[in-house]
Amino acid sequence: MQNIIVIIIGIVVFGYLVFKIYKTLTKKPSPADKCGGCTGCALKVNMECTTKKLEDKKFRLIV
Repeated sequence: MQNIIVIIIGIVVFGYLVFKIYKTLTKKPSPADKCGGCTGCALKVNMECTTKKLEDKKFRLIV
């Protein structure tokens, strides 16, 4: 009985890994996203803040 449970857990884990690897390899980054969709570092947050500040400045110049 324990062997069957271990085999089922192994199959589920293997399927999850294959799914995650597939998603990682087939993910297409958007042209506006320099990080390719990654949210794992502070650089992305800084880029978003900088981009927002630049857009605010552009808006102020237009108005």
